[in-house]
Amino acid sequence: MQTANAAAHVAAILRDEILTGQLQGGAPVREHEVADRLGVSRTPVREAVSRLVAEGLLIKDGNRTAHVFRPSLTELLEIYEIRIPLESLAARFACEEADKAFVAELEKAGRALQNADLGIDWSIKHEAFHLLVARGSRRPRLESLVRTLRAQSEPYVRFAVASDDQLRHRAQHDHAEIIRLIKEGDGKAIERLVKNHLQATVKRVSALLSQHPGLSASGFAFPGPPVEPRSRR
Repeated sequence: MQTANAAAHVAAILRDEILTGQLQGGAPVREHEVADRLGVSRTPVREAVSRLVAEGLLIKDGNRTAHVFRPSLTELLEIYEIRIPLESLAARFACEEADKAFVAELEKAGRALQNADLGIDWSIKHEAFHLLVARGSRRPRLESLVRTLRAQSEPYVRFAVASDDQLRHRAQHDHAEIIRLIKEGDGKAIERLVKNHLQATVKRVSALLSQHPGLSASGFAFPGPPVEPRSRR
């Protein structure tokens, strides 16, 4: 495997592990350990870490060990200030660009999310659903920005949804509405819906972090079964 391809592969694995909580906020990411675990040399791991630092998913000062980004409440609010207009714009574009194949794919992702088990399974399918909407915008740069901002905040979203039945039910309703509006081609309505969807989520996440400051300071365990380490590809 060429170094560039290997680096992209390692970056994808680490990104996924951050998203699903296998690598929790503040966890160290030691290059030699990742290289041994994935059966690659340290060169692509070093490149992958640099990519994730650039994306804001890892934090690294100088030559020190990288750590998984763990936002404070202030930083999380800033993420959402940026994420809300970008993600709602991507949804409008996706609505305007949608064809029958995309709608079918989105409906399939919606059914998978509806039937997902709470915890890791829900988080993976929730992220897949929303990233599919972003990809449907057919704006690669916009999709990339949305992907990064979502990855930085998704673990906190999963915790909020797991601890709040009302938020989870609203999310389920909103996901169905996203599909309906894309099928109907109502770009303005879906832009408003996604804004409201994200504003409701950040409001609940903010309340949780305010009530439990330790969540942003010392990490936390997510609901759901433990995740088995990923196999080498």
